[in-house]
Amino acid sequence: MTNKPSERIVVFVTPAQKLAISKTADALGISVSELMRRAVLNFNATSEQIKVAGIVDRLRAPKAPDPLDVALKAAVREARDVAANASKRAAQARSAAQANSASAASDDGIEQDAGQDDGAQGAGEDASLTDGARSGR
Repeated sequence: MTNKPSERIVVFVTPAQKLAISKTADALGISVSELMRRAVLNFNATSEQIKVAGIVDRLRAPKAPDPLDVALKAAVREARDVAANASKRAAQARSAAQANSASAASDDGIEQDAGQDDGAQGAGEDASLTDGARSGR
């Protein structure tokens, strides 16, 4: 009684790896399944070798941008822009406030001088009105 394989293991490989595996199986005169079974059963790599091979594969893999990383970088750029704009607006507001307070201070000095003049003129006007009112009687 033979023990016929009945379980399936799916292994993803690149097109180049598939071609190399198929050529090796053809050269040995066995099926790809038999080649894979023999290779795995005779594989004597240590766990460190497997880890290193995995790291090498990841390093050789083309770098696709990580969507989360891209989104985070965009958010950081946007936050910096917002902060820079807020700083500019705050500086403009301080500058405008200083200009307004300086203008108001100089206007207060002018108004005080004008108020003193108005008071003198007002008294003169009152006197003339009073004088006019007296002369009208």
